[in-house]
Amino acid sequence: MLANLEDTYFKERAGDLRDIGKRWLYGVMNEQIVDLSKLEPETIIVAKELNPSDTAQINLDNVLAFVTEIGGKTAHSSIMARSLELPAVVGVGAVLDELEDKQILIVDAIKGEVIVSPDVETLQIYKEKREKFLKEKEELKVLKDKEAISKDGIKVDVWGNIGSPNDVKGIISNGGFGVGLYRTEFLFMEKDSFPTEDEQFEAYKIVAEELKDYPVTIRTMDIGGDKSLPYMELPKEENPFLGWRAIRVCLDREEILRTQFKALLRASKYGKIKIMLPMIMDIVEVRKAKAILEECKRELQEKGIDFDKNIMLGIMVETPAVAFRAKYFAKECDFFSIGTNDLTQYTLAVDRGNEKIANLYDTYNPGVLQAIKMLIDGAHEGGIRISMCGEFAGDENGVALLFGMGLDAFSMSGISIPRVKRIIMKLDKKECENLVERILTLSTASEIKEEIKKFMGKI
Repeated sequence: MLANLEDTYFKERAGDLRDIGKRWLYGVMNEQIVDLSKLEPETIIVAKELNPSDTAQINLDNVLAFVTEIGGKTAHSSIMARSLELPAVVGVGAVLDELEDKQILIVDAIKGEVIVSPDVETLQIYKEKREKFLKEKEELKVLKDKEAISKDGIKVDVWGNIGSPNDVKGIISNGGFGVGLYRTEFLFMEKDSFPTEDEQFEAYKIVAEELKDYPVTIRTMDIGGDKSLPYMELPKEENPFLGWRAIRVCLDREEILRTQFKALLRASKYGKIKIMLPMIMDIVEVRKAKAILEECKRELQEKGIDFDKNIMLGIMVETPAVAFRAKYFAKECDFFSIGTNDLTQYTLAVDRGNEKIANLYDTYNPGVLQAIKMLIDGAHEGGIRISMCGEFAGDENGVALLFGMGLDAFSMSGISIPRVKRIIMKLDKKECENLVERILTLSTASEIKEEIKKFMGKI
């Protein structure tokens, strides 16, 4: 079992379970490898951990919820669960050995609790809660075709995050007017070798065509950290989140980036595609990527292949290095998108996947909020728009704060879209700007949350 390995690298890195060859399913206690595409109806998946390559195989029609022993709220199992609109509780500790096949569980994703073998009364209470939740979800459908416009008439873009073309329907059905983050690494994880230019082109084309005139921001391959490929050997590193990952891999292995760029350029003919580079910390990285993109454009032009000549190239801002110099980076980019998951991790020096220090990981930390404000101000000073595609964008308590800071667009899991829209429609920009002024004078995350709670109670 993974938990019994002596090598702390595998424990800390939480490697891809498919690659390691161990899969866990609720009710299966003998390390049997389970085909996640062939699950029985109303299954709750309980695992040591679920990585993107695992969730990509799941037959969603038969799954009710996820539970994992390790991980935090920004672990990829959590992010994917929200993207799939399924409840999930992560970091529950050792539970696999205590469960039996066909046992009834209640997964309370709001409280972060898992109730094993609930009594009849508890079961009834949660059935009523679920019915209430589904009723509210149905009521929110009236916002589907409405734009997010504040009380004082300011329009804010609300987009969705996706991991594959299959996720687009969920964004559209929830009223998202575009995609703010397409995580292309999942396409790479589903393959037994690097996807070809044509394979990538077809995937990107589907998304572009389905969203028609709405923007689609596609992030280049973000491998490394806690994401691996079975056919690509990554170095064993003491700190993989600070190591060879994302843009660093792509600039070292230019053929990967060139293939993806050409596929994206070809797909840009069919919609409003924007390209986003992950894990940027140096302007030189942006310039190198831009040079490669221009070479790819020339190559396609010579072959007579049509594409959007004005395709936008931006960066996912997730390092303090960019926050400190935001206006200078803005001069090299067409747009910014804040990745709060890693920005929080790197600003606070807290491993976002380590449940032992999960209490320290908090985007409401004043240092993180100051970094976000610097990025928004720097982007606008440099004349570009800035969105947010990290989990914080879908945090209902943070919407007023981000709106007051001047964030241009929010991108989140589909299920969060109507709720965020509803909040924006209740806001006044000046009141939110005053909230920001008060917040930035406070010293702790708890003080900030209390101030926001008071504000939200009045809208």
